[in-house]
Amino acid sequence: MTQASLSVYPIRRLMKPKIFFFLLVVCTAAALSSCAKTIGYGLVVWGEEDGPVRTGQILPIQQESQIQNAYLIRLEGTKELAEVPTWRIRLFPDRERAVQGAEEYAPYLNMYAYSERDGLPIREEADQEARRVYKLAEGQLVKVLARGEKKVQISSFEDFWYLVLTEDGYQGYCFGYYLPVFSTAGDPKAEVEALMARDPMLEALQETTWRPEYFQEMVEKGRIDLTTFGPQFGFFVDTEAKQVSLVTSKRRQNYRYERIENVGANRYVFEGPDIGAGGIRVNMQSRKRIVLTYSWGDQMLSSIYIEFPEEIEEIVTGERERREQLLDTFRPQGRILGSTAYGNIYLEEGMRFSWENYGRLGEQIFLKRVRGSGDVDFPYYLSDTLAASFDGVITFRFDEYSSDQGASFLYTFDSAGVRFEYIRPQDVKNLEVAQRDNSPLVIYFSFGGP
Repeated sequence: MTQASLSVYPIRRLMKPKIFFFLLVVCTAAALSSCAKTIGYGLVVWGEEDGPVRTGQILPIQQESQIQNAYLIRLEGTKELAEVPTWRIRLFPDRERAVQGAEEYAPYLNMYAYSERDGLPIREEADQEARRVYKLAEGQLVKVLARGEKKVQISSFEDFWYLVLTEDGYQGYCFGYYLPVFSTAGDPKAEVEALMARDPMLEALQETTWRPEYFQEMVEKGRIDLTTFGPQFGFFVDTEAKQVSLVTSKRRQNYRYERIENVGANRYVFEGPDIGAGGIRVNMQSRKRIVLTYSWGDQMLSSIYIEFPEEIEEIVTGERERREQLLDTFRPQGRILGSTAYGNIYLEEGMRFSWENYGRLGEQIFLKRVRGSGDVDFPYYLSDTLAASFDGVITFRFDEYSSDQGASFLYTFDSAGVRFEYIRPQDVKNLEVAQRDNSPLVIYFSFGGP
């Protein structure tokens, strides 16, 4: 159902309903004739558990009482008449349109929701600035009538707008972040009681695979650092083994815990002899975002972790393909880059390289003594200023280097070869080459050798 179609339900305040039934004991022929006429057909959007009508029924409407705010209906298969509050029924001029309305309503027939917080507003329109028409109490049940087509962002929260109906006849729009939705063909009030007895935040903490918040930032910026991005990084809770694991680019630690204590509103502590006196503390800012506090040596560290819905392996594969494509820009001219002063670089399969006879260059820029082979990589990006003068940044990571080290160069192609300009590690910030050295080391390699 689209966002526009949510507005088909008018918003109005009705008197608190008092439903009652009556049986016509005396009915004259004229009255019977009058009763036989209908003013339309009603779709029951929310029936009562012990009432005469069921949710989803289509019934002929005999008349409307403006005083009682009720419809007089003839019960299906009987001659009995009953009054039903108008807010429980959606009126259509004929049966055909009532049937169409029932088909549109079918996905929401058994859908309900309840408020997770006191004062949750129902608004006149699906807009956070719209007039508030009602405030839900914590745990209050509502009937879901429709849902917006797409999730919307309000502050740091993302969810749908729902068109809802309260048990005292109010109707309007409620943002879904603190409005858990559920389906049941049974008693919805009993379902709410069961759901509220649970601890949804604790369940989210235990069931979610938590990833560092910077994962999302990298994806949004389109700059993936493969030394810190991958399926191995995160905060993992294994409830069966009673173990939590914390894996970052700098540390990997497993902790056995004995219990999880609730120490405040959405705050939990993993406790156990392996964890230490302070425990591992989690502040659940939402079901999708936590602040993790833990000790490492003598330090207390805090990090933000999130639920990350995207496929990490696909993102990693895409980043590796991007880097391979950059290496392919070197290969059409040959797999050998040669210099009379700085030796030959052989570009090999699998993004490998060998560098022979580099001479004094090793003393000038290499971080340690190397044998001359390793991986070619393209982890860095040009700043907007440098992008006008250079084609890219290439990194030679010798086998003796760690994964976050390398000898990196700005490069520019010409018809005969490639010009390399060495960049210092301190000139790279957040994967971007921010500036050039004041007295840069520039070397030139010819395609195919000297």
